[in-house]
Amino acid sequence: MSKQHSASRTWLGLILASTFLQGSSFVSTKIVLTDITPLWAAALRFLVAALSLLPLMCVSMRRQKLRLRDLPWTKLFIIGSLQTTGVMAFLNLGLMSTTPSTAAILMASNPLLVVILARVVLRETLSASSLGGLVLAFIGVVICIGVTRTSHSVNSGDSGHGEWLVALASACWAGSTVLNKRFNLALSAWVLTFWQMLIGAILLALLAACLGPSLTLPTTAWHWAAFAWLCIPASTVAMGLWFAALKIGGSVQTSGFLFLCPLFAALIAFGVTHQLPSAHEIAGGVLIGMGLYLLSKRHGPKSPGQRAAQYN
Repeated sequence: MSKQHSASRTWLGLILASTFLQGSSFVSTKIVLTDITPLWAAALRFLVAALSLLPLMCVSMRRQKLRLRDLPWTKLFIIGSLQTTGVMAFLNLGLMSTTPSTAAILMASNPLLVVILARVVLRETLSASSLGGLVLAFIGVVICIGVTRTSHSVNSGDSGHGEWLVALASACWAGSTVLNKRFNLALSAWVLTFWQMLIGAILLALLAACLGPSLTLPTTAWHWAAFAWLCIPASTVAMGLWFAALKIGGSVQTSGFLFLCPLFAALIAFGVTHQLPSAHEIAGGVLIGMGLYLLSKRHGPKSPGQRAAQYN
């Protein structure tokens, strides 16, 4: 087996596992938000997630012979502010008034902005098929945000602000993805994941304390189980795998696989809550999936030989 083929399989395995766990987070977050306010839920989630990663981070820093003063603090602060604080603040606030499947679909539109930002910041080129995919996926996003909410808003007066908050979360994620690729930090995936999550959690806690209300905790065993799943598999593991995949593959093709998150979220939501997506959500999701497939079709990661040991 060639090194390129092996790296492609590793990259694909990482991104599939990460997107499945990310998809599960929408359902578990919706459950947790019945007991904890959005900002405190996000702050606690990533504080626990970061602490769970502390042993791996220490081992990884020791292997790389890194000291605290050697870390690129400014870049870590920027990534943490976008990837954890920005994404989770907007996403959790949005989930208060939208469904997990809708939120997952909108978060899957992340590659639309990644393509644009990657062209400007990273000088990544855009092929004709990728441009067609961009347009197709954009139409799907419009259907999800506009058409799905229009009929509902007429009856309920809801302006669809939850969907727009989730869209802002997606924009923060796109910015973090491109900047992370641009910074090209010489850190293992676990070191990067730990510090950006810890920084983001601290910022989220400050926001939650300033904006109120006071901190509350889960009240039932079921909600504690959802919180535990949200903190470890859906945060620590998912984000570590995401950064590892991003190190191997390009920002556009790696982000393109986020279209799988709505599928996983919808399947998990159906299994847990028996909640089916609407016809408009399905139509918009299919268009987004088709468009992002065209965006991500580049025969695997660009640099399959990049330091595979970095995600260990």
